[in-house]
Amino acid sequence: MKKYLMLAAILAVGTTTMAEEKIASQKLNETVISTENFETSVLDTAKNITIVTQEEIQAKGANTVAEALRGVPGLTVNYMDGADAVFDLRGSGATAKSNTLVLLDGVPMNAPDGLYNTSQIPVSQIEKIEVIPAGGAVMYGDGTTGGVINIITKSPENRKNYGSVNGEVGSWDTRRGNVNYETKVGDKFLFDMSYSYSESDGYRDSHPDYKKGDKSEAIFLKGKYLLADGYLEGKYSYNDSRDSYTSSLSKEKFDKDPEQSGDDGGRIDRKSDDYLLKYYKKLNDKFEFSILGEYSEIDYKYWSTYNGIRSSYKTDIEQYFIKPQVKYNYGEDSYLILGGDWKNSNLNRITYKTEVDKKSYAGYILNKTIVENWQFTQGYRRENVEYKDKINKNSDCNKEFDNDIFELGVNYLYSDTGSIYLNFVQTFRTPNTDELGYWDGNFDQQETRTYELGIKDMYKNTYASASVFLMDTKDEIYLADDIPFKNKNFDGEVRRIGAQVSLQHYFDKLTLRENISYIQPKVTSGKYDGKEFAGISRWNINLGATYNFTEKLLLNTDMYYSSKSYASDDFANKFGKENSYVTFDTNIKYKLNDGLEIYGGVKNLFDKEYATFVTIDYNNNPNYGSADGRSYYAGFRYNF
Repeated sequence: MKKYLMLAAILAVGTTTMAEEKIASQKLNETVISTENFETSVLDTAKNITIVTQEEIQAKGANTVAEALRGVPGLTVNYMDGADAVFDLRGSGATAKSNTLVLLDGVPMNAPDGLYNTSQIPVSQIEKIEVIPAGGAVMYGDGTTGGVINIITKSPENRKNYGSVNGEVGSWDTRRGNVNYETKVGDKFLFDMSYSYSESDGYRDSHPDYKKGDKSEAIFLKGKYLLADGYLEGKYSYNDSRDSYTSSLSKEKFDKDPEQSGDDGGRIDRKSDDYLLKYYKKLNDKFEFSILGEYSEIDYKYWSTYNGIRSSYKTDIEQYFIKPQVKYNYGEDSYLILGGDWKNSNLNRITYKTEVDKKSYAGYILNKTIVENWQFTQGYRRENVEYKDKINKNSDCNKEFDNDIFELGVNYLYSDTGSIYLNFVQTFRTPNTDELGYWDGNFDQQETRTYELGIKDMYKNTYASASVFLMDTKDEIYLADDIPFKNKNFDGEVRRIGAQVSLQHYFDKLTLRENISYIQPKVTSGKYDGKEFAGISRWNINLGATYNFTEKLLLNTDMYYSSKSYASDDFANKFGKENSYVTFDTNIKYKLNDGLEIYGGVKNLFDKEYATFVTIDYNNNPNYGSADGRSYYAGFRYNF
């Protein structure tokens, strides 16, 4: 461990005098959409914001959204074999998928079962990704206790007949491809079409009952009609995926061969259709209006083998979402936002003959006032959430909640490039419908209060952002340790105290990154008073460097460190901490001409064996979900 950190430290600081200074102020002036649904800037937002740009995605050789987000301070990217990546903002642990709201162009991706499928979003079509811990509460409400991640795709450009072709091969018979075509029709209509395909046998052996390999394809269509001071935009996406998976391993099996299949396994087939329509209009110098509507449907088919018994079942999901909003500019950079949203989700487990609706509607108001160098933000949201069991009218699922969300922030611009801010957020989350299907006892909503103090600035060639925070959560929804595969409200309150620091140094040809996150999750009352909340690493560190040898040749290296943690269901802290790891990724890219580039890379360069998660089985033994070993990839991208 020490030799890896020493190597990374030399890389981070030993070359800081090797190149000329380069201005980094663009990081502070990058626009942010997620906090208000209208554009503002990083400097003018009282939050610790990380924006991952398309340029940064390409520089680190990321093939998926999850890979693009690795190393973001305050964010942990978790994987389970056969499932899409789960994003954990500020230490939620095993139920992180429902504590972080993932958005695609401002529309929630989280399905009624809490899942979101980001692996099928072609990264070449992403403009940027906004990551905002403890953000989005007033705008989106339920499920934002950790914060929001907004994946923003590119808008069609005002020109004709252009696009790209991308192909890639890699370890474990991995093959990926993407074709994108964009054009302008007439004077006002812009059109964008994309098709993506991927397949891979994966690192681990498949369960004997199921064919090895994962496969997916996706189609994205986007049209934008330009209006005077506005636009009308429509989107459609289709996703079809097949994921095979196998269960975790005992310590003995994991140490012997982490690639081997577990005793259990299965396959998941997922098909989805998503339709979105958005209208934006600047009415005059004082008023702006927007409204968006979305409809999605998802079909799941599951096959599983558990304790030697094979079974299958089918689930259908439907979801509607409408969000109107108006912005009133009443002074120079001072404004008031009024809006609301309505969401209706239906989860129908056809095989088990259960069907649950989850409906919510909300109204919100957000005010921002500028007084010289001071910026004051106040937000309030009132949201109603209603559950209805459509099969059993006497079910415990028939329940209703009324929720109040508050946000108060003050941002002081002490210079042209620096600000210090203080922020308070009170938000909540309710159980998703999948959690209710495996619930023990009565259920309640989870409430979280977050206090944050931070600073961001640019000094010469360095952009710096840092914050400290305190989160208090009561009735936390968690996966119970005493009743396997059951969800409950946590007995006692949980306090998370943490800090995160992000530094980016820009030189003539070299960019250096240091991202450090620390979190201490302590139970402060109840059954586990004084214990550490399970499944959360205290330290996560990313050190990286990108070097442009020439305008055509780029080399990138990233180191990732995660400290030990208790097993994800060891709330009694019986078994001690384990599973710290250090991994390295490296990649290279070369532009042959203005349109064609080739690239390649190695992930987990030193073939570190570690687990993506650790759980405790029925016999009180730890089980390990194997992380991917070393893998290679190479590909090309042609822009026309």
